[in-house]
Parts: sequence; structure tokens; C-alpha cells
Amino acid sequence: MRVAVLSGLLLLGVTRVASAETAPPVYLDRVAVRFFAPETGGPDHPRFVFERGLALQARLEVMADSPQGIGDGYQDRDVRNALEHDVAEQVLASLGQKLIDDSPADKRPPPAEIESVVRLVSAAQVERLGGRARVDAAAAAEQIDASEVDAILYRGAFAAWYLDRAVTPLLHPSDEQLRDVYRTSAHPYRGQPFDKVHDALARWFVIDRVRVAESAFLQAARSHVKIVVTP
Repeated sequence: MRVAVLSGLLLLGVTRVASAETAPPVYLDRVAVRFFAPETGGPDHPRFVFERGLALQARLEVMADSPQGIGDGYQDRDVRNALEHDVAEQVLASLGQKLIDDSPADKRPPPAEIESVVRLVSAAQVERLGGRARVDAAAAAEQIDASEVDAILYRGAFAAWYLDRAVTPLLHPSDEQLRDVYRTSAHPYRGQPFDKVHDALARWFVIDRVRVAESAFLQAARSHVKIVVTP
């Protein structure tokens, strides 16, 4: 499938190579996009987005809005959204690691704090996507294994930790906020008693807030984030 990414075209998928007719296929990946920003070390330290990961995240964009399927038939806009999401998470995760590394040893966030956030945000993200089996099925369609999925989920959760700690509180909405969301937002729990969906609604709302904060962060940083599509 050819999809537009920024001003270029990327062929999303994999290249299949076999050394002999009887040899099993070997799936190769390639860099779809490279980028750099002051937050990631500048042009001497470029970061990369690979085709298979980008294709998976485009599928996840579709899956987040649809209870059916594994994101087949994603469109150009899904790829663009996935790319922005990937870049934002990489920059935020880099800032999170810098925050830890630059903190005095006695003031560094305890590992248990980060691990707790990773569990919370990863579980909420998987739940919003329809469960781990569905996510793994989408990953398998792009020849991505479970360890790579875990890495993507961890990076997103770590980026959320940084946003919550250094930018704006996101991860622990109050009951008042949740009741307002319950009344006014287009969430998937309409028609169900608030008390019964409280926890699930909170997880849904956390992911919604994180995505909005990521987008706002990238928009503010766009002037100094250089993104180059690989020919």
C-alpha cells in the first residue's frame, strides 16, 4: 500500500528476501523517516522511524476508533497521525530520560514510580485498542513480534510519565473531572452507571489526555524538530 507521509511517499510493509527457494523468508525493515531536535541531541544524534513500526502505529490509529478488525486499509491521514505520535513520543521519552540522568541521585524518581505509570498507561492503551490479542494480531500483520510491541507500549507510557511529571498532571483525574467527562464526552461507556464504569472511564480519559498533550507538545516544538522522509 502506498501512503503519503508529509511531502513524500512511503511503501509501507516489508521487503522479503530469500537466499534459496527452500529458505524461509527473511523480513527486512528500512528507515521511513529520520528526525532530530535539540531535545534528542540535535543533528549529530538523529532518531529514526521504521516502516514496520509506522505501519503498525497507523493500524493502531484505526483500531482506537473502531471495534472491528486490526486496522487494515488505513489511510494517509492515519499514517501522518502515527508519524506525529511516534516523533512526539520519542522526543518526550528522551526528555524523560534526561530528567532522570540530570537529577541528583537522591532526588531521582524511584523506579517503582515509573514502573507503576508504565503498568497503568500500557494497560489503558491496550484496553482502548481492544485487548492485547487484537494488538498482537495487528503486529503480526506487519511481522512485528511481541517484544517490539512491548517496547512501543513502554515508550508511550514513559513519555506519559514525563508529561505528567514535568508538563501537566494527566494520570490521576479527579472524580469531578470524570463526572464531567461522563456527562459531556463521546466516550464508549454511555448508558452505563457511572459508578460501574468509573475505573474504565478513568483509563480511557487518561489515554485521551495523553494524546492531546502529546499533540500540543509537538505543535509547540515543531519549529525546531526537523523531519526528513527517506527516499
